[in-house]
Amino acid sequence: MKTKLLLTILFLISAQLLWAAVGITGKVVNEKNEQMSAVTAYLMHSTSHIILKTAITKEDGQYSFENVPTGSYYVEARMVGYEVKRSAIIDYNKTPQQIPDLQLIPSTNTLSEVTVEGKRPLVENKQGKLILNVENSPLAAGNNGLDIVQRAPGVSLDNDNNLQLMGQSGVKVTIDGRQTYMTGEQLTTLLKSTDGNQIKSVEVIKSRSAKDDAEGAVGTINIVMKKNRMEGFNGNFSATAGLGEKFRGNSALSLNYKKNNTTYFGSYSYSDDQYINRLNIERIISNNGIETLFDQKSNLHIKDRTHTYKFGVEQKTSDRNVMSLQFNGSNNVELNDNDSKSLIGPLTSIDSTLVSMTQFKEGFNRYSLNFNNEFKIDSTGKKLILDLDWSQFKNSKKADYDNRLFDKNNQLIHDPEILRSEMPIGIDIYVAKLDYNQPLSKTSNLETGVKYSNVKSDNNLLFEEQLDGKWTNIVNRSNHFIYKEQIAAGYVDYDNQMGKWGIKAGLRGEYTLSDGHSLTESKQVKRNYFDLFPSANLSYDAHENHIFSLGYSRKVTRPNYRQLNPFDYFIDKYTSERGNPYLNPQYANELNLNYTLYKKYTISLGYNAQTDAIVESMGQDSVKKTTWVTRENLGKNNSAFLNLSMPVQVAKFWSSYNNITAVYMNFDGAIAGAVVNSTSFLFQVNSMSTFKLSPSLSAEMNLRYFSPFTYNIYKLESRWDAQIGLTKNFKDKRSSLKLAVSDVFNTSNQNLSTNFSSFNTKIRQNQDRRVARLTYSYKFGNLKNVAKKKNTDNEEKQRAQ
Repeated sequence: MKTKLLLTILFLISAQLLWAAVGITGKVVNEKNEQMSAVTAYLMHSTSHIILKTAITKEDGQYSFENVPTGSYYVEARMVGYEVKRSAIIDYNKTPQQIPDLQLIPSTNTLSEVTVEGKRPLVENKQGKLILNVENSPLAAGNNGLDIVQRAPGVSLDNDNNLQLMGQSGVKVTIDGRQTYMTGEQLTTLLKSTDGNQIKSVEVIKSRSAKDDAEGAVGTINIVMKKNRMEGFNGNFSATAGLGEKFRGNSALSLNYKKNNTTYFGSYSYSDDQYINRLNIERIISNNGIETLFDQKSNLHIKDRTHTYKFGVEQKTSDRNVMSLQFNGSNNVELNDNDSKSLIGPLTSIDSTLVSMTQFKEGFNRYSLNFNNEFKIDSTGKKLILDLDWSQFKNSKKADYDNRLFDKNNQLIHDPEILRSEMPIGIDIYVAKLDYNQPLSKTSNLETGVKYSNVKSDNNLLFEEQLDGKWTNIVNRSNHFIYKEQIAAGYVDYDNQMGKWGIKAGLRGEYTLSDGHSLTESKQVKRNYFDLFPSANLSYDAHENHIFSLGYSRKVTRPNYRQLNPFDYFIDKYTSERGNPYLNPQYANELNLNYTLYKKYTISLGYNAQTDAIVESMGQDSVKKTTWVTRENLGKNNSAFLNLSMPVQVAKFWSSYNNITAVYMNFDGAIAGAVVNSTSFLFQVNSMSTFKLSPSLSAEMNLRYFSPFTYNIYKLESRWDAQIGLTKNFKDKRSSLKLAVSDVFNTSNQNLSTNFSSFNTKIRQNQDRRVARLTYSYKFGNLKNVAKKKNTDNEEKQRAQ
């Protein structure tokens, strides 16, 4: 009923907007009053200066904007070699209006800056992608990559900080289109060590083409980093000071030098974060009818320091060939002091107390080298692209445990339990990719290519106990595990535009060889398998303001390397995470139906059917009172989602973007030895607003809400949060000051529980997420783009995007 009601409301809104559709027209002439063609005209909001629509003048110099909502606007006409011409502000009230002719005058400096003054909206829908533009947002200033990514439409975090899309796990994360090959805790660490000041935008992609990797059962999140294409020497410096319960801060410097056909670029950032997370876990374990309560309260004092750097060169070796070489590095150290107190005993009384002091020290070092060469074979559009990648991840985690068990009289029951562990992880990744593009006609195109990746993960877990003053290896807790994976892939993609109809179809094949080898247990699990991943998309442009598309794709999510290691990662004395070397990939078939109205409003309906679903399961030893979490291929997970994107111009100074997601999920399988057939409903709302308070002062606000949700056997409680931000741009047009407060009301903590079979657990979290940040940034050097462009039309279109 809720879905039907929502669809009815959307239909009525769409009908009302259709009824109100009218237009604005005008003409562009030169200094001799002659008609000018191929001039770009922008319809812009008079207060927010956001580009609403773009048009190109015809041979008679005419342009038109259709289906314009009521509001206050002006028109800008731009063309390389001419000065910008802006119309007077008009108040548009659904009556067709003719703008007086805009006369372009030749520029006295033909190579002067040509920049559209309008800024991109905070969120936009473009080519099937929901894009969060954070480059100039105060809400992103001073944050890390994980903080920013979770703000994107449809994205959320589970209780372990794993990314979810439309309420589901199995998200592929790429950076500038390149796969990170990281999942779980390693991906979280990677994103936390990524400087948010270097991020331009975050793209949420539900559909995929054959050219894309099949990895990512529920979709892809692509992080786009900032790039500078300006001539000469220029750069940017920023510094952030933040305060939550503890101080945190960061600074960043980026440099760029472009001369003729050569560009050198580099950046460096440093972050120093301190915060406190509080955790309360209540578990009831039953043994022969006797129930024992574990009431654990933990305080995690965390210090996190990260150095991130990048440098590279791009060289145009000829009119048809461009090559680039880039190196990226990151060094992160996290210190975590965890003091924990667990009250243990029957439900009515406490007979013992476990006091634990744990010190974690984790180092995460990431290095990557990329070479790219793009060769244009001829002027028809044929091109060949070679991409070579090498990445290395070094993760070292050391932990010291001090466990002391007291009786109800606060007397030690036995000597303290002193333990330590060391878990170095090394991951080496080699990737080679070759893509070929062949235009077949003016409306059709063929792409094909091959890819090879080679991954090796070396995980050596050592667990020791101090006995009689000496460290002794605990054999059943130590393990050396090596995982190797090779994937060879090939694809072909065909697209064609036939009038109002467009089709894109492709097929990707991936052959996988994997080898999981436990050196400690002398056990080896080898696999080799070949999969085909078809994809297709059919679009229909009923009108420029009414666009429909229907897409299908098959995807896969492979288990991460740590999930395959068969030994335990101890969280505390009684809780651990256990790997499963027999874990198989999960597969998904997804259908998407999209409707775009006025190139602004988007309605998406989707259905995702997963088989061999990788599901978090649990195990329990009622005698030792221990609990562990593992992953298994336990059944089918089917879901349907409705996503609505609605930008709204609330007032002249207030523009808002609203994203609503409704997810229906059904799981059918076995968890922890019991059959589960459950359905659940999730509702997410993300509202982002921009306020233009003055020409130099703007504000932003972000509100999010997540409804209660049952994910397999876990019940997640509702939560919401608010962020506010303020930006002041100074008169020099080079410096700015941003003030932002995240989680203003301290309401974003995720609480969950499970009462399934013999498992009865409640988890309460209080994370240090309410932070006030002040960021100063300064641009220096040449800020004008004086690069010559041979193709004027392409340049203008790119500036309008």
